[in-house]
Amino acid sequence: MVRVVVVYDISDDNKRLRLANRLKYLGLTRIQKSAFSGRLDSSRIKDLYRICKEYATDTSDIIHVFQMCGYDWSRRKVFGKCIDVMENVVLV
Repeated sequence: MVRVVVVYDISDDNKRLRLANRLKYLGLTRIQKSAFSGRLDSSRIKDLYRICKEYATDTSDIIHVFQMCGYDWSRRKVFGKCIDVMENVVLV
């Protein structure tokens, strides 16, 4: 399983809501209004890529998918409000 972070900017409200619901269905957790994270196996990552291609159709739409190893994830810094679902949170 690999940790992924998905960050997006989708202009259409309905399409953005549908994308968020699909990301939740994959098992990802919202960490910001337009950002999700979670652990996915290789078949779910393929599903994620297919979904991203499906939703990034307008010239103003963009979706970033970052795959992170456990070490990279553990080195992140979180400032401000912490969500309970996040693991290994370091507040500085």
